[in-house]
Amino acid sequence: AEASSNLARFDGVRYGLRVPSEYGLRGMYEDTRSRGFGPEVTRRIMLGTYVLSAGYYDAYYKKAQAVRTLITEDFRAVFNDGVHALFTPTTPSPAFPIGAVTDPYEMYLNDIFTATANLSGNPAMSIPIGRVGGLPIGGQIIAPHFGEYEMFRVAYALEKALGGEAHR
Repeated sequence: AEASSNLARFDGVRYGLRVPSEYGLRGMYEDTRSRGFGPEVTRRIMLGTYVLSAGYYDAYYKKAQAVRTLITEDFRAVFNDGVHALFTPTTPSPAFPIGAVTDPYEMYLNDIFTATANLSGNPAMSIPIGRVGGLPIGGQIIAPHFGEYEMFRVAYALEKALGGEAHR
């Protein structure tokens, strides 16, 4: 939903790509927005717009905001208990070959481990930690709010401990 409202400003007039159109201003907006975003981004924008539309705001968006608050509070409690950083897989499965997955639902599921940090606003980063079947796997480091320095220190220590093997 937030991506939908934030990306609405990329109209080709003030921000972002501008695609000229022979059909006037409305045509320019349509052409710019249809060519400026790939299918996955477009799908997510449309889903966000739907959730924000009349009749669905209370059913979905308000409930999602309540869940976001719970996630943020859970992270805060963990970090307030003295945890400096969390380490999780970046995705629930190894990478899939380019073009092998076309089901949007399956692609969304691969975002599940990164979604919590995105929703809570916690700094997070993914680093390569190895390979499975020749395909890369990543580890995600999540830090408390304003804990970027500690997050980078953890990532550096992990990369040193892995000896660079994860990058090959």
